[in-house]
Amino acid sequence: MKALFLTFSLFIFITSSAQELPVNLSYQEIDNGYQIIADNEMYCPVSVAIEFDLVNMKSSNGNNKVFLVPARSKAFVLTELRSINSKQGYKFSYQSKLNFGNHLQTAYDKNFEYYLPFDTGTEQLIGQGYNGSFSHRNQHALDFNCELNTPIYAVRGGIVVKLVQHNTVNCPKKKCAEFNNYIMIYHDDGTFASYTHIRQSGARASIGDTIEQGQLIAMSGNVGWSAGPHLHFEVFLQRLDEKENFKTKFLVGDGTNSQYLEESKIYRRDY
Repeated sequence: MKALFLTFSLFIFITSSAQELPVNLSYQEIDNGYQIIADNEMYCPVSVAIEFDLVNMKSSNGNNKVFLVPARSKAFVLTELRSINSKQGYKFSYQSKLNFGNHLQTAYDKNFEYYLPFDTGTEQLIGQGYNGSFSHRNQHALDFNCELNTPIYAVRGGIVVKLVQHNTVNCPKKKCAEFNNYIMIYHDDGTFASYTHIRQSGARASIGDTIEQGQLIAMSGNVGWSAGPHLHFEVFLQRLDEKENFKTKFLVGDGTNSQYLEESKIYRRDY
């Protein structure tokens, strides 16, 4: 009788959020081996990097690889591990790292024209622009200096994938970033937009909601890493360990032209 030895270890490191992602990795037995499977409850894809340690086993998709788990998927097979010599015992272990988004994505819609995130007939000052000196160093992010309870509108359509709105603490130091309230929307080109520092219970949408461009989504606040009321906004691709944010063009004035927004300038929305 052959001996069967199985060791299984799973280490999940979530690197981009204080929230635990609603994603589960597990395994199930098949002939002469196992399937590694994932359940993803998020409304966007999730990337999973797996490093295997195999004894008398072979992975159908390679020993070390980044896998993409589709949004809202159940029992999605990442890979199959099968014994090489069925007359000998076999075992496996692996370590994994996961995060929301497509770690391997490089292309996105660079020509998309975003709405300004405030109401028609109003204007806002860019208090801190791309690569700003306070908290935007080496970051393509914008701060709109809006007053408390200013309505925030979606710059682009998509689906709400993350939402935090329970915090009340704020301070002008990085340590308070753990108290950020935000709403995050996933776009159809694989990018995400994050609207940060919304007030407690200030969201006007829920996780899983489909959002139209220009739709009311939140009320502004002064929560988290914040020196005063404002909306922190950025568009990015999510990697396993960090996000890659970038400049985007916004429709300004009457909406007939778009441009990159600049620090210390005021922009009006009349569309």
